[in-house]
Amino acid sequence: MLVEYVTIIIVPLVMAITSIISYLVGYRRSLKIALMIVYGFMLGWAILLTSLSYLGITLSAFGMEFRIDALSSIFILTSMIVAVSCLIYSYHYMEYYVSKHELNLKRLGLYYSLLTITFLTVYLMAISNNAFILWVVVEATTLTTAFLVGYGRYERALEASWKYLLLCVVGLTTALYGTSLIYSYIFDITGNPYFGILFTDITKYVGRIEPMTLTLAAIMILMGYGVKAGLVPLHWWLPDAHSEAPSPVSALLSSIIIGCGSYAILRWVTVLSPVFNGVMRSILTVIGLASIFIGFISMILQDDLKRMLAYSSIGNMGIISLASAYFPIGFALAVMHLFNHSILKASAFLLVGDLEYKYGRRSGLHGVISDTPILGLGLLAGVLALEGTPPFSAFYSIFGPLTAMKNPSMMAIYLIGVFIGFIAITHRFIETAWGSKMNLPIRKNYPRSMLAIPIILILITLILGLYPSPLLKICGGGFAG
Repeated sequence: MLVEYVTIIIVPLVMAITSIISYLVGYRRSLKIALMIVYGFMLGWAILLTSLSYLGITLSAFGMEFRIDALSSIFILTSMIVAVSCLIYSYHYMEYYVSKHELNLKRLGLYYSLLTITFLTVYLMAISNNAFILWVVVEATTLTTAFLVGYGRYERALEASWKYLLLCVVGLTTALYGTSLIYSYIFDITGNPYFGILFTDITKYVGRIEPMTLTLAAIMILMGYGVKAGLVPLHWWLPDAHSEAPSPVSALLSSIIIGCGSYAILRWVTVLSPVFNGVMRSILTVIGLASIFIGFISMILQDDLKRMLAYSSIGNMGIISLASAYFPIGFALAVMHLFNHSILKASAFLLVGDLEYKYGRRSGLHGVISDTPILGLGLLAGVLALEGTPPFSAFYSIFGPLTAMKNPSMMAIYLIGVFIGFIAITHRFIETAWGSKMNLPIRKNYPRSMLAIPIILILITLILGLYPSPLLKICGGGFAG
């Protein structure tokens, strides 16, 4: 089938070639045009795949090694929306960034090469039905983005890059061991070396695995991929990496890259759902609540806006973990929140990047609305949308899990955590937006695209908040696929 052929072969090949060309030709106008064409094609293809999922069509190829269901397609669409946004935003921002850190402008081709190869690994992760390939490409996203985190080459950036690389590589080894444990057990009970590799096959035999062994494997998988997702208690790399990376890279990290960890967890939840027990639900709940409270409470102590947004990501990954414990309704809402958070957090980091570009700093600011009304209002709209204020689509994915909990005590604890996050982040961003005008030197030549991109991302969630049924339907198919 042509669609499957293009999805599995042509799209990855185009992305790989684009990455190589970006590195070889260096930064020039022709490269920017070529990247726009390729990324536009990727976004268009993602929309097509999501449309097929909306119609209930699942694609597969190469003996089911690759498979695209609702969960895959919604994450691919999310990734490509963020990819195009970060690409367009990077054109002006990265020129400012290399000038600020006295880097070679011509070597920006390396940046776009790494950016493209990162989205290639994310794409391969989403289409993979092989548990071991999934692990390999999640690990690969760490290797590529570690170079992007340290792109500025100053001490704090290099330190953050090293911490990110070390913790994620070591942590993900735990997920590999848990995956291998499930594989070996299925091989022992079936005698077939292939039944424990593909997710669609693992689902059929997971119920025959000895409960203690399965629980141990599940814990290791959840903790391993939890490192990548930035879940407590393995979140220590996240604030440094997000705050020291260039703003488009921070947007990528806090939306798609930690989303890879949550995606892997959600994929395994669909596999383990037939034997979902109290222990596994308790683990997801405890990790989720711990991440919500530690992430959101930590925001109170932050003055650096990027560091505050980084801790917000920890809390929001906790919401996804907690919601996924309440299968299947909560799981569908967890998938929805993965989409909402990725789009809105990318927007928030890009808006903070606008502050850096205009004022040369991202802390101790106030009165932004007085200087640039659209930027100030965008900051306020972005954080309100991120915290689940109606009519934005995050309202459904943040407060929707309450309908699945049914436990008044759990509902109350959850709402307290969400309320802490709302107060912490809105207070800081209102301080930044309102107040008297600052007497600071500002850049007068302000690129409109840098402001338009994050505003468009916010508008996407506004439209989906007003007309949520398509997104709810696709996310609801995430556990049926």
